[in-house]
Amino acid sequence: MKRYLTGIDWVINSIDYLGKSQSGIGNVSEVIIELQGQLDDKILQDALRRFLQKLPLINGLPSRDLNLCPYWKVFPQEKMLSPRINTTHLEDNTDSYLSLVTQVNEPFKNKREHLVFNLVRAGKRNLLGLTFDHRLLDARGAEAFLDLFQRYYQAGIIPQVSLLEPSRLNHWLEKFMAGRQVNRFFLGLSKSSPRILPSYPGSRICKFKIISFDVRQTNHIIEIAHEQAGYLMLMPFILAKTIQVLHHVFKAKNIPGLTYLVPVSIDTRTQERVHKELFFNHMSFFFFRINADKAGEFKFLVADIKEQMYEQVKTGLSEAVKNASFLLRIAPLPLVNFFLRLMLKKQFASFSFSFVDSDYNSQKFMEEEVQNIWHLPRVPNPPGVGIFFNQFKGRINATLSYFEGVLSDNEVSQIVADIDTIGNEG
Repeated sequence: MKRYLTGIDWVINSIDYLGKSQSGIGNVSEVIIELQGQLDDKILQDALRRFLQKLPLINGLPSRDLNLCPYWKVFPQEKMLSPRINTTHLEDNTDSYLSLVTQVNEPFKNKREHLVFNLVRAGKRNLLGLTFDHRLLDARGAEAFLDLFQRYYQAGIIPQVSLLEPSRLNHWLEKFMAGRQVNRFFLGLSKSSPRILPSYPGSRICKFKIISFDVRQTNHIIEIAHEQAGYLMLMPFILAKTIQVLHHVFKAKNIPGLTYLVPVSIDTRTQERVHKELFFNHMSFFFFRINADKAGEFKFLVADIKEQMYEQVKTGLSEAVKNASFLLRIAPLPLVNFFLRLMLKKQFASFSFSFVDSDYNSQKFMEEEVQNIWHLPRVPNPPGVGIFFNQFKGRINATLSYFEGVLSDNEVSQIVADIDTIGNEG
């Protein structure tokens, strides 16, 4: 069985290659579920083993076909690896649990391992973390994976996952035209003198801070987003607030440059499509260029973000990026990475950002009630810092992800405090 990789998949593989060349750790993230009670690791492992036997591509590898198109090589069921589950018990529920529940600073054991599960009891808190390889799952796909596992555990429902993906070795003129459009767009961005935090090469720890808004605060955020940004404009509103928060840090550090460049990953699929298109990468991208001199003016930020978003939709930039990325698949990953960094002038983004809607539909995981879900992405380095939002059961959560050395402790505390105030603004 073959699943040909798309151009976006190959870009994600390139980012994975860059991470491994820097620190031995690829492009990984973690989704954490907070539960009412503690899971039994032996029961979990047995259930996961039976579930994963239905999905043999879990232990696959990228390979290349005779037609030079990369694909995901799937091995027979008898060669499936047993899921790895780490269990930890702590006396308290302070932020120290994050350093134990997350495994994004640890490499996978071998080339065919792409998922690791982490059970942590921290005081009265019970947590399940799924560390996943972004080459195999995107953020919404990781939540959907856990949701489909719950359906299998509860009712024996076997997931109906579509793996069909043509090689797309055709329509070359269309792809080259898309490549020209994308290249012109990025050339314009790279000439705008972006503000970039200092990069720290080599192996460094990625750290996290989580800010959770309760239902009242979340409703308040949605209400003021509707008033100040417009109907269904929650993402532009949150992005504008995030730019303001990080603008204070860049300004205090005297980072030179005229603009902020912010890539934003989006996923507009329905929940039904996410469950069917579970594996690999299905996101699109917006790229925002913000005048640094006006980053403190909230009304300007919202209007500018909306205008750029509408313009990129009108010109079909996201679709052009997808089409152009197909051209990269013929090249090996080191060469792809070189081309991408050359096109993006080596260090492109001021920071990373995303907003993910929930795709976990069950109220429980196994027998325990699900209280909240967080996302902890290992942000690419560069830029080395990002703020990521997700929404679950009427609550918004934010995660600050940053590499050691990029931000000081005081700067981290200030960012967390500034984000926290979003839920209480008048």
